[in-house]
Amino acid sequence: MFAGSPYRSDVSTTVFLSDPSDYEGGELVVRTAFGDAEVKLPAGHVVVYPSASIHHVNEVTKGERIVAVTWAQSMVREAAKREILFDLYHAREKMRVEMTGKEETDQVDRSYVNLVRMWSEL
Repeated sequence: MFAGSPYRSDVSTTVFLSDPSDYEGGELVVRTAFGDAEVKLPAGHVVVYPSASIHHVNEVTKGERIVAVTWAQSMVREAAKREILFDLYHAREKMRVEMTGKEETDQVDRSYVNLVRMWSEL
């Protein structure tokens, strides 16, 4: 986006700065299609999740929880399209390792790249 344009928050990132043994409670709870996921990671570890996800942090009952949080705008505006690209990217990477040089791998690779081009707003 250009200066003065509204910024869209598509992806949230939480960096854990406290070690889990430094505090009790304080789990980041993110609602997913499979239920609530509780996240409490070692210092220096990161969790990335869609900003539109319903989420909260459980109460810290002892000690101190320190994290850094930031947000990013994706090149692809629509969450459903980002999910398709995410799945296709992982299939593509697996094929590139296990099926190098095969026509199917090249087709999936081209399709992924072309979808990124079609759906990107940059």
